[in-house]
Parts: sequence; C-alpha cells; structure tokens
Amino acid sequence: MKFGLVLTQFTDRWDHVVGDARIAEESGLDSVWLVDHLLSVRDPGGPAFEAWTALAAIAGITERVRLGHLVNCVAFRNPGLLAKMAVTLDHASGGRLDLGLGAGWYEAEYRSFGWDFPSAGDRRRYFEAYLAALLRLFTGEPVDYADAGVRLEGAVVSPRPLQDPHPPIVVGAGRPRMLEAAGRMADEWNCPAGLLGRLEEHQARVREAAGGRIVRTSIQVPVAVGRDAEEAAAARATGAVHLAWMGDLDEVGIIGTLDEAAERVEAYRARGVTRLIATVPGSRRRADFIAAYGALAQRF
Repeated sequence: MKFGLVLTQFTDRWDHVVGDARIAEESGLDSVWLVDHLLSVRDPGGPAFEAWTALAAIAGITERVRLGHLVNCVAFRNPGLLAKMAVTLDHASGGRLDLGLGAGWYEAEYRSFGWDFPSAGDRRRYFEAYLAALLRLFTGEPVDYADAGVRLEGAVVSPRPLQDPHPPIVVGAGRPRMLEAAGRMADEWNCPAGLLGRLEEHQARVREAAGGRIVRTSIQVPVAVGRDAEEAAAARATGAVHLAWMGDLDEVGIIGTLDEAAERVEAYRARGVTRLIATVPGSRRRADFIAAYGALAQRF
C-alpha cells in the first residue's frame, strides 16, 4: 500500500505549502499531490496557487516523494504543451512524476477564465482524444493527430520522458465512459471520495475495459488519525468540520488511533486499493496530523 498526501493549496501562505511537502517527505509518505483548480471550489473568491508552477517548486525542495496532480483538467493546456511540461518536470524531479488527468467539471472555473464549458459527452470525447494524442507524443516521434478538437501537425516532444515509456497516467473519474477510458489507457484509476461506497462497482468497469492490462486502484480519502488517543480525537473533531465535503468520515475515512486506522487501511487493501491519496484536516495542528498519517504509513 502506498500513502500520498494532498498538499495545502488554497492559501496565501506559500510556506504552508512547503511545510506540508517537507513533513510528508520526512514522515515517510510516498507521494504529494496538488489539485488543478484556478478557483477554490469551496470559496471561489479565495486564494489558490496554480498547480504546475507549484509542483515544479515542490520538486525542487524534495528528493524522494513522488509528485502529481489530482487531477489535471485537460481543457486548460493542449496536449502538446502538457506533454512538454510533464517531460520537463519528470527530468527535473529525477523521474518522480505521476501524471494525473481528468475531463474537468467545475463550470464556474471555465467561465471565469474564458473557456467554453462543453457538455459532459463532449468533455469525455475530448479527454479520450487528448490522452490518445498524449501517449503518442511521449514516444518522441512526430505526431499528426486530429480528433474531437485535438489537432497536432508534426508535433515532436524531445527529449522523451525520463520514465519509460512515460510517467504513470492516473485518471480520476466516476462516469461510466470515463471509467472505460481509464481502463483502456491509464496505469491507475483514482476513485473520488464521493464514490467510495460504490468502489467495487466502478472498479469492475475499469477492469473490464482494461482486458488483460493491469490498472491500479487509488482512492481520494479523508484521513484523521492520531499517534495517541488525544491526537486521534483532535484529528477526528477537526476532520468532522473540514472534511465533511468528502462524505461520511466514519464510513469512508481512515480515522482513529494508529491501530484503528491500520484496520481501515487493511480493509481498503482487501478491496483492491493500492494507494491512498489523503486529505488531512487543516488547523494549527495540521503538521501533527500529517506526521501521524506518516506514522501510519510506516506500518505498511
């Protein structure tokens, strides 16, 4: 089981973002993640750091943790540009990039920054064409491609990614046709927190589309754990407020003391999950809560 952490991002304090990343690396977590939003989902007028420049900076202050976005909105950057960005960060980080991709859903964000907001079907068709083009670009060969709004003419991405054949592709999705696309083309499917109650149903669709390919399962999950009973209670109380948007904390979350939380991790592993990507409650004790999550990871 791998253990990832979603970093603080909706803040005007860059030192908070850096602090999260350093604690994650020091405490033994496997990966750190940002979200690709230009507006905060819960407070559109609030602060939000941009995802790619932020991740590049985090790459420069870490040495071990893998780096990713949960997930990139493909509407924001054409596939040629994204391929060049991904290759550059893959080399700069020593091959630590996981490339998260999604079709986009936050309409207010599209409208605010000047993009049209297509129908769900059009967004899905564009996503499939985008990912198909991206995989061809990573070969380093010239690419001519035209489908569903994606157009490339002799596009070449050189150098090729440091990871061979490319950084692992992580698709975050919940709609049936997007699950099928993840099964056909991704290396990992990430289940959004709101769908954890139906994990096996969606996982089955991914696996059916994958045929004989192995597509790993990761989950977006709320985590509120403590290294002793007091810390666990404080994390649980803070999480009940800060993580309510992710679903019923008691039902789907990784919570409690390390012993209690370990049982929940084992339950998810038994359901075929290979990586947790955790959202940890933010408060003055956030550093403690991240360190406690790291202590949980050390058990595995």
